Amino acid sequence: MKIKKISFLLILLFSINLLAANSKNKNIFDTSKLNVAKTQVLNGPVKTYHKNGKLKSKEYYVNNKKSGIWQYYHENGKLKSEAIFNTLSQDEEAIVKTYDEKGVIISSGKVVNGEMVDIWTYYDEMGRKLNTYDLKKGVIITYSEKGKVILQVSEKALLNRLEEIMVEVNNDRARANEEKN
Repeated sequence: MKIKKISFLLILLFSINLLAANSKNKNIFDTSKLNVAKTQVLNGPVKTYHKNGKLKSKEYYVNNKKSGIWQYYHENGKLKSEAIFNTLSQDEEAIVKTYDEKGVIISSGKVVNGEMVDIWTYYDEMGRKLNTYDLKKGVIITYSEKGKVILQVSEKALLNRLEEIMVEVNNDRARANEEKN
């Protein structure tokens, strides 16, 4: 009889402690009232998901620094973009490729600290090279479907030509207005 009473009391005390601990944890870890300092060091893989449950991104960090291969996905599951980070660089440097929802490449190039640098290549809907843009030299090259150069122009020459066209358009408008009056 004493053993039953002692067992009952132990179970009752254990249950009360368990309930008390649970209610304290709810108050302590209520995330709506919790202000967390952002001092966490990111190391290793990080994955995010679309609302439909499909993978949205795969990222990798080493001591809060972007590292390795980062991949982003369209909601249909096809690769949207990929960045391969140069872990030896002091800067945030990556080779980047972007893809359409069918998985066909759209562009490729280099990014340093969030800025496009060097030569960027753009592709048509079939994945064939369409244009290259050399950001250092300011040169734009357009290719045929067979990959042959069909136009090469400097950014400066292109801007100058656009200015000339705008002047011609404005002159034509002025003449047209004079003829109306």
